[in-house]
Amino acid sequence: MHDDGYRWVDHTAELELEIRGGTARAVFAEALRAFAELAGDGHMPRHAGAVWREIVLEANERAVLLAQWLDELAYLAETEDLVPEAIEAFDLADSGLRATVRGHTGRPRNVIKGVTYHRLSFARAGDGFRATVILDV
Repeated sequence: MHDDGYRWVDHTAELELEIRGGTARAVFAEALRAFAELAGDGHMPRHAGAVWREIVLEANERAVLLAQWLDELAYLAETEDLVPEAIEAFDLADSGLRATVRGHTGRPRNVIKGVTYHRLSFARAGDGFRATVILDV
């Protein structure tokens, strides 16, 4: 059995996010959950006030897709005040992904300036997957 989850590793002006998931999809779901914790507005999610956003990304490498995924979540937080809550639909292919994210509008903390490609990784690990992403904050 594989334990899904994530942990933060502090760096000066950077945060390193290590993600584990039993499936590749679980890695993206954990990345969203970690982003929501970091950017969260302290507002309890209410499904009645939910909004949905479709995200379509293209890349041939899972690590690059993960970086683009977090960049897109940061962009939506900054431009639309979107605080993500969950993935409603997710289709991961060799050349990209298509996902529907549920969230709410609020006052997210815009602390992520971007995702770096330094030490970016996404690979099989044991019976699941492990990824590492460095965020500029």
